[in-house]
Amino acid sequence: MAVQPADAVDLHLHTLASDGAWTPAALVDQLVAEGIRVAAVCDHDTQRSVLETMRRAERRGIHIIPGVEITTNWRDRQWHLLVYGIRPDRADEAAAPFRAVLAELDARLAWLGEDARQRFERSGRKLTSLEEIVGGRPLWPYHVLRAAIREGHAANLKTAAELTRQLGGGFNADLPLARVVEAAHQAGGLCVVAHPGRGDTVGVMTEADLEAMLAAGIAIDGLEGHYRSYTDQQTAEYREMAVRHGLLISCGSDSHAAKQPVDPKPWRAIWCADLLRRLGLEVAPLPDGEPVWEAGMPLATKPEPPPDAGSEAGVATNGAEPAATERHTYY
Repeated sequence: MAVQPADAVDLHLHTLASDGAWTPAALVDQLVAEGIRVAAVCDHDTQRSVLETMRRAERRGIHIIPGVEITTNWRDRQWHLLVYGIRPDRADEAAAPFRAVLAELDARLAWLGEDARQRFERSGRKLTSLEEIVGGRPLWPYHVLRAAIREGHAANLKTAAELTRQLGGGFNADLPLARVVEAAHQAGGLCVVAHPGRGDTVGVMTEADLEAMLAAGIAIDGLEGHYRSYTDQQTAEYREMAVRHGLLISCGSDSHAAKQPVDPKPWRAIWCADLLRRLGLEVAPLPDGEPVWEAGMPLATKPEPPPDAGSEAGVATNGAEPAATERHTYY
C-alpha cells in the first residue's frame, strides 16, 4: 500500500476484545469518518478482534496492521508493549513462541477472572451483572472489576482492583518483557514501548530506563512518540530519545470507544514513516527542506468522505457481531 506523508494513521486502538467498547464494525466506521488510511488494532493481551477488523476495513480501503498490547514486567515494574506485524492466524514454526505467549496470557487471565469471581461471591458480594458484561467473551478479571463497580461494591477500577487484592485475588498476567520481545522478533514482529510519557498508568519511562533496558539485551524496536495526552515538549523528548538510540517512532490515540478517552486521531504518516516502512507500507518522502515534525504542527487534515462511504453497521463477516458492553473505564 502506498501512503502519502500527510495521510492519517492511528497505530494504537482497542476494541471490546479487551477493555474497549468499539466493535470491529463501529471502529471501521469511525476510521472512515476520521479519514484514517492505516490503523493498528492493539487490544490488551489478545488479538481476537484483529482479523474481523482487517476484513471489514479492507472493504473500505483502510489498511489494518495486526497488533497487540502485551502486559509485561521488567525490574519489578509493569510495561505495556505494542507488538506490530504478527497476524493471529499464523501457523508457521517461527510464530510458535509468540502464539505460546498469547495462549499463556489467555489462560492466566481466564484463571484470574474465575478466581476473582469466586472470591467476590464467597465474600457475599453478588455479581449479577457479570454475564451481561462478559457478553459471551472469555471471562477476564477486567469484567469482574466492571461488575463490581456496577453492583456498587466499588466506585471505580482502582478501588475495585484494591478490593480484589484485599480478597486475595489478582488481575494482572504479566509476562517477562525479554521473553515477549524475543518471541515477537522470532515471528518478525516489531516491539514498541507504549505511552512511555504517560505517568498515570505504569509510570514514565526515562532515558535511563531505556538505556538499562537496551543494556540488558532487551532489543525493543521503538517508542510511542506521539500519544493522545502528550504535550509538544513530551513529543519532542520521546522523538529525540528514539532518534538518539536508533529506534522507531509510533503514533497512537489509545482510543477505547467513542470519546473514551478520545476518538481515533489522524496522526500524519510521515511522523512514523520508518515504522510503517518496516511493516511493509510505502511512504512517500517529504519534499526537500520540509520538517518531519515540529511543535505546533497540526494533525492530518480530515478529507471529505465519499458519498457512498456506507457503514459497517449490521454487516457480518464472521457470524454475529459481539454485543457491545457499557462504556468502559480504560487502561
